[in-house]
Amino acid sequence: MPTRVHVVAGVIHREICEQMVMHARAVTEELDVIIEEVTWIPGSLEAPLAVKEILESRCPDAIVVFGVQSRGKTKHGEVIAHQATSKLLDLQLTYRVPMAIAIIGPSATLQHAADKAAYTAQKAMRAAAYMVGLVQGLRKKSACEKLVAQGT
Repeated sequence: MPTRVHVVAGVIHREICEQMVMHARAVTEELDVIIEEVTWIPGSLEAPLAVKEILESRCPDAIVVFGVQSRGKTKHGEVIAHQATSKLLDLQLTYRVPMAIAIIGPSATLQHAADKAAYTAQKAMRAAAYMVGLVQGLRKKSACEKLVAQGT
């Protein structure tokens, strides 16, 4: 059965995020992954709320988040990227659903982000697919150990 992935992508620098979605789709067959849905959000800071809603209303095997946090003249982008990533990691652990966070930046130029889009997107899809298999395997092993401990 294919791994079901929900993609969340930012519309800030949408053209780069669209490229990331396209490159992610390019490896789905190879990875036995289906992108069930793409949810577009304003930017990286909105990702945690969108992901929480997805986790509470759907049942994806994994979530992949695409975004670009480009270099600015202040630390604003760094704060946003750090906070978004931190909250996404909290959600991953709380809901126990693998998540690949592919937010390019915060110190990337737009050209650098565009140059990294294909590599980053495909790497995120590979990581999500790998983690789904790993987590499922660990859960099976844990269930087997419980049965052995019970003498079944």
